[in-house]
Amino acid sequence: MLKKTKKDKVSPENVIIPAHDVFCNPELTGEAYKWTGWGLAILHLRQYGGLDQSVFGRLLRGYTRGQISRYETEATEPPIDFWIKMARTFGLNVTWALTGHGTPYITDYQDCEERSRFYEWIVLIADKENFLRDLRGS
Repeated sequence: MLKKTKKDKVSPENVIIPAHDVFCNPELTGEAYKWTGWGLAILHLRQYGGLDQSVFGRLLRGYTRGQISRYETEATEPPIDFWIKMARTFGLNVTWALTGHGTPYITDYQDCEERSRFYEWIVLIADKENFLRDLRGS
C-alpha cells in the first residue's frame, strides 16, 4: 500500500486519500457508504487507520480519548480546527461530513505534513503489531 523513499519516509505521490477509500471504494468497505452523520464519518476514518481513540487524538495533535469519543457519538460538535485537521490528514470533505452533500473527499493537501504523518503512524503501528506477533510466535 505504501511506498517508502530512500530516506525511509512515506512518499506523498504514492499515498492514497483515506476518505476516498473509506467512503467511495466499496471494494475495500464491502458496500457503498451511506452518510448517516458526522460522528460515524469520524469513527470510520479512525477505524480505517486501525487507531484507538487515544492514538487518533494524539495523531491529530491536541485531542483526548474522551473528546474523540464525544465527537464520534455526536455528543459534542468538534471545533473548526478539528475539521481542518481531518481535511488535511484524511482528505475529508468537511461539507460532506457535516451535511451529507457533495463528495466525501477532497484531493487537496495530498502532500501536506499531516497526511504524511498519518501514513508514518500507520507504518509504525503495523511494525509494532508485527513485532508483537513475532514475539508471541504466531
